[in-house]
Amino acid sequence: MAEIFQGYWWLLFPLGFFVAAGWGSFMRYKRTQAKIDLLKTYAASGKEPPADLIASLDDPGDGRHDWTGGDGDGDSKRGGGNAFLVILFAGFASVFAYEGYAGLLGMGDVAYFVSLIFVVLSLSFLAAAIFKRKD
Repeated sequence: MAEIFQGYWWLLFPLGFFVAAGWGSFMRYKRTQAKIDLLKTYAASGKEPPADLIASLDDPGDGRHDWTGGDGDGDSKRGGGNAFLVILFAGFASVFAYEGYAGLLGMGDVAYFVSLIFVVLSLSFLAAAIFKRKD
């Protein structure tokens, strides 16, 4: 069993992203359910719900920071969040490429493969930042 983790330790990164995305989706679902329950309470009492509450049901981001965009203050139009991810994944790519070159951990060609994955991720976030639709 230990050999699996030694050979495929890098799979923990994508699995971590999947778990984080699933948790974020679950929490969005719970927030939406809480809003719907609040709307049911308003309807049961015969009161008009606030317009902000109804409008917040249409907002998929729920006003919270999305790590693929900006920080909510207009920075998302400039691709600020994507710039961070471009730099982050380019840094990871360079670290793994250096490891493949220097052989510090003895990963060999696997380090180049992991570096290539990080380069593709970095380029995809760069393209998303460049071609982001202006609202």
